[in-house]
Amino acid sequence: MRTRAALATGAVLLLAGCTHVARPAAAHGSADPAARAYYPVTVDVMDDAGKKLTQTVGAEPERVVVIGQALAELLIEFGLEDRIVGVGYLDNSYSKYADRIAKLPKISDQLPSKEAVLARRPDLVLTMSFALKPDQIGEVPFWNERGVNVLPAVNYTAGRDLDSYYEDVRHLGEVFGRTERTEAHIREQKSRIAAIEHRAEKATDSPEVLLVAGGGRDTYDYYAPSLGLVDEMVDGAGGTYLELAEDTYAQLSLESIVAADPDKIIVTEFQKSDGAESRDRLLRDPRLKNVTAVKNGDVMTADYTTAIRGSLALADLSEDIAAFVRPDLFPAP
Repeated sequence: MRTRAALATGAVLLLAGCTHVARPAAAHGSADPAARAYYPVTVDVMDDAGKKLTQTVGAEPERVVVIGQALAELLIEFGLEDRIVGVGYLDNSYSKYADRIAKLPKISDQLPSKEAVLARRPDLVLTMSFALKPDQIGEVPFWNERGVNVLPAVNYTAGRDLDSYYEDVRHLGEVFGRTERTEAHIREQKSRIAAIEHRAEKATDSPEVLLVAGGGRDTYDYYAPSLGLVDEMVDGAGGTYLELAEDTYAQLSLESIVAADPDKIIVTEFQKSDGAESRDRLLRDPRLKNVTAVKNGDVMTADYTTAIRGSLALADLSEDIAAFVRPDLFPAP
């Protein structure tokens, strides 16, 4: 269990909560996608409520609707771009495949309707799990009854951590018979992140780090550890991730940030490329001028998709955060 900073005092407007339960992925079949004997393949997944479900895929999916930018990025990375017949809910965050994502058949910028997804005639829906509600794209049984498999990912109800990102990638490899490639990606990411943690063992102190996103004029949005991956990156680099609320998502008043007085602040921003505007706003706010991180200019931006959901750039962001949190141990090249 990682050590956390104590809850800071100050005005915090709490909104919602959840807990995290990690679940291991099951391994299935051969890594050879051409082997007919590979299918059917059965994968254990979770719906948005955290309930375990089994999806049995009879053949390699040919028509895939993707909801979530990072998931589309994974399909491109593993040579499955031609299977995508529709994509929705793009973060507009940094991606090395930005040009290719822009050319995908877009259904909507936000969550598409059931009807819009059905119109694409998918045999698989690969989606962030929060979309699997009756008033959004429908629950898993809705799709199974129509002969469509569902591969949920990025479950915030169960919680989000590095292992759940790896599990999402592993499930994708199983369903498409790409386990050799997906496992190689997981090993590479784990190896680079483990190297950071090994070097951070030399740390003699632990800077306190706060993650925020732009909010209103007098507030910033706060993400609890179960809503993202930055906490593990900070802790792995020898820092301490500040927890300022017991709920998973909250709006932080300026007073609560002043009271917490973080040594460093990481800013991220949904559907913006790097959060630079929020970073500048924070640094210029005279009400925060005595906060250690602001006073020292120790504020960095982080790509939202990678910081909160996880993406192909996971190890890259981990290395950037390590250099920010402990420049003495991770000097910039």
